[in-house]
Amino acid sequence: MIRLPSTQRNIMRIGLSSVELPLVENVFSETHGNLYFSGTLGGIPFACVIPPGNYTAATLCAAVQTALQGTGVFGAGNFTCALDPYTQVVTIKNTGSSFTLLLHSNVASIAARPTHWGIGYYLGFRSKNVASAQALAPYSVTGVSPVLVAPTPYYLLQLQCPDQIENITHRVATNASIPAFAKLILRDGAYSLQFDDNSNMLRKEYTFLTPVNIAQLRVKLVDPYGEVIDMRGMDWSMTFELYEVVNSNVYRDIGHIYDR
Repeated sequence: MIRLPSTQRNIMRIGLSSVELPLVENVFSETHGNLYFSGTLGGIPFACVIPPGNYTAATLCAAVQTALQGTGVFGAGNFTCALDPYTQVVTIKNTGSSFTLLLHSNVASIAARPTHWGIGYYLGFRSKNVASAQALAPYSVTGVSPVLVAPTPYYLLQLQCPDQIENITHRVATNASIPAFAKLILRDGAYSLQFDDNSNMLRKEYTFLTPVNIAQLRVKLVDPYGEVIDMRGMDWSMTFELYEVVNSNVYRDIGHIYDR
C-alpha cells in the first residue's frame, strides 16, 4: 500500500509510466506446485520432492533423478532421467522394474489447470499420469515436448485506489479470469532487472467516469494464475501519473467567452 503525502483530488485518469523489478521468483516452488510428484515402482508407492529454485533443463533432470533414486524403494537406484541434447525431450528410465509416475501437483487447484499442472508439464509430459509400457527391461517413459524451465514471460499488476481497477481481464480457464490494471512484459531472463514502460503499446492507463479523490494506492503483483509473486525480499518500484482536472470551461460561441 502506498499512502500519498496528500490526497490527490479531481483525478480523471491514472497511468502506469514504468515498472522496474528484479526477476528473482523461483520457477520451481511450492507456490507453483511443481516440486512434488509420486508413483509406484514394482507396485510399491513412493513420493518425491525436488528443491525449489531455478534450473536449466540439465539440472532439472539431475534433480528429478536424485529424487527418484532417493525414495528408498527397492530398485530406485536404477532410475535415470536423461535429456536428449537435440530435441530437449526427457526420458525417465528404470533398468530393473516397471513403474508409474503421477506428475501432477499435490495442490488440487493447480492439478486441475489445463496447463502448468505440475512438474510433469515442465518436464514435457502432457499426460498427468504415465506408466512404462515395456514388457521387458529397461522400462521407460518419454515426454512429448521440450523441457520448460524459463520464467513466466509476464506478470499482472493489480491496482486499487480505493476500488480495484479492471483494465484487463486475463483468462486462465473456462469461465475463469483474473482482473488486472496492467500486463508487465518480462523480456530478460531470471535474476535480471526488468524494465517495462509504454513502449510495447499495451494499455496501462484508466480513465474514471467522474473525477475521484485518491489518498492511497494498493498495488499487487501476481503471476498469470493470480498467485502473489514472491520477491524474496527484493525491492521493486513503479511510477504512476495522475491527471487532475484543474477547472472546466465551456466556450459560448455567441459571446465568445468561457463559462466556468
